[in-house]
Amino acid sequence: MVSKQDKLQEEIIDKTIDFYKTNNLGYLDLAMRSGKTKITLESIKRSMESSIILLCYPDNKLKESWKGEMEKWHFKNHSIDFVNFSSLHKYINNYYNFIICDEFHALSMGEAESLSKIIKNSDKTIFLSGTISKETKEKWPEFKEIAKYTTNEGISAGILSDYIITVHLVDLDNKIKTPNRRGKLLTEKQKYDNYGFVLSNLDRKSKTFMHLALARNRLSLSSIGKIEYTKKLLQKLSGKRVIVFTGLSEVADNLGIPSYHSKSNLEFVFEGFQEGKFNQLALAAMGKTGITYNSLDSVILLNFTYNASDTSQQLNRCIKLDYSGKVADMHLIVLNEPPELKKVKESLSMLDQLKIKYV
Repeated sequence: MVSKQDKLQEEIIDKTIDFYKTNNLGYLDLAMRSGKTKITLESIKRSMESSIILLCYPDNKLKESWKGEMEKWHFKNHSIDFVNFSSLHKYINNYYNFIICDEFHALSMGEAESLSKIIKNSDKTIFLSGTISKETKEKWPEFKEIAKYTTNEGISAGILSDYIITVHLVDLDNKIKTPNRRGKLLTEKQKYDNYGFVLSNLDRKSKTFMHLALARNRLSLSSIGKIEYTKKLLQKLSGKRVIVFTGLSEVADNLGIPSYHSKSNLEFVFEGFQEGKFNQLALAAMGKTGITYNSLDSVILLNFTYNASDTSQQLNRCIKLDYSGKVADMHLIVLNEPPELKKVKESLSMLDQLKIKYV
């Protein structure tokens, strides 16, 4: 019996093959679990199996995922360069018949410039993502949409879980004092307000503005108020399968649960979570894209890039349909401060507003 997912994939494979008969640059905007890896591999396999391919991605775990899918779907093309986005600059003089860029919304400005040079030297390119914002599309105006399949469509079809997002408004700590750069003892609330006052009087395009804005954002990421609130939330979610995205390794290490990040590089911790040996795991910058977590109930976000694509991608970590009637649970820990409230609303703009509540 042909499933809804199988039928969807065949329709998009046909669209992709037809697209590249007359076009060279396109993207698939497909929700998680729609099968974008299989769709891409089958489209190339059925039309140009002997091509020279560049496959690039933001997270090295995606390389193993792609290799596994290639073996599963009998994709036997051996002319493939696997490249992390951070190494694209090493390949700018290479030629490829086909470039596959997975999770292209995660390209930095410098990485995008390197990839653009490779694209100019090559034939065809396909971009893949399930969370493409208007901003991301505007960065690549020459690319045309091949097919789109939204998260809401996946929910309606029973391929994905339904979801709810809770935005927790948290106050900065106004009791504990630590020294600022000049040695003066201030609470994090006082520091945040000081940054705000100075920033309001600076040119937004100046280097000083950018430097201080980043410093204020780091203060937000490491907020005592956020950390203590998250610890209490984790206690309420005891027994649930939970991923916490923190943004900073020192915050991940300070939540009282196992942590995994580039500084620790403890692969067995990540594998232990996936195998169900424990139920809660804190991450820093790793594991945000392209990874499906097993039987996940909830996601907690302490950090934001304020990019709608990134926020949607992190939501997708928890909406795999593990059982009938599942409702995925996402929590955003947000400072109750105007700059952060404004930005978090922007980052949620791609999502169904009826599924979002503020507490």
